[in-house]
Amino acid sequence: MPHSVYVCLQDEDKIVAFAMDADTGQLTPRAEVPAVGGPSVMALSPDQRTLYVGHRTQPAMSSFRIDQGTGGLTLLGTAGQPHAPTFLAPDRTGKYMLCAYYQGGGAAVYRLGEDGAVGAP
Repeated sequence: MPHSVYVCLQDEDKIVAFAMDADTGQLTPRAEVPAVGGPSVMALSPDQRTLYVGHRTQPAMSSFRIDQGTGGLTLLGTAGQPHAPTFLAPDRTGKYMLCAYYQGGGAAVYRLGEDGAVGAP
């Protein structure tokens, strides 16, 4: 897989994917992926096959499959949240996701499906 860098553009409701040259650090834009709801925080699955994105303006958490050849993103699904996620951390097994909420003053654990998609708390 090429080295990839993902940047959330919250005010533009999208994620921009860049390829990164491992020798020079040069970034080359590859794709823009819609992510409605103000994408903000991100986390990567332990197997590096799924990117998780927390949305701020429309509280939700999205799962994106990462194409191992190109670094491209495909939306697996989006799960609404009670508050905007401020911290995401999948466990080492890739079966659970810890999500913390600053505004709600709490945390929750979500199941992750076999495909990496966020499931029920």
